[in-house]
Amino acid sequence: MGDIQAPLANTFTLGVRDVVRERKFYRDLGWELAFDSDDFAVFELRGSLLALFPVNELARDGQVPPDAGRGGIGFSIIINADAAGDVDRFAEAARKAGGTVTKEPGDALFFEGRNAYFADPEGNHWEVAWAARDNPVSAAARRAAGLPAAPRAA
Repeated sequence: MGDIQAPLANTFTLGVRDVVRERKFYRDLGWELAFDSDDFAVFELRGSLLALFPVNELARDGQVPPDAGRGGIGFSIIINADAAGDVDRFAEAARKAGGTVTKEPGDALFFEGRNAYFADPEGNHWEVAWAARDNPVSAAARRAAGLPAAPRAA
């Protein structure tokens, strides 16, 4: 990027319809709440933050209309698992917290590894993925979070 430093882009905001329900879902996953108010919640993850904000307020802040087109997948956020078995454990935790597992844990379709997908109660999609040590995306994600190279498969 030349003389410009790469951006610190590690906070993801989900525009949600029901902050209370979504906050409960992520707390039930065991995620640590870093900030909380009536209509805004931030969870501290390893290397990033997840913010929950009312979708209408997010739209007003961004000066764009809210996206009404729910029902499919338009994006996913990837959680990089430390071990293949963590994919299964995380999918089960999401199910117990009230999420919907949309792809059961299994062999990944587009890379060497294991993955699963789940949606939170409002249909925001997450992928839990474990990839082989030499996967360049997983290696880059660990570097970006200041973590050492991935541990061996478990």
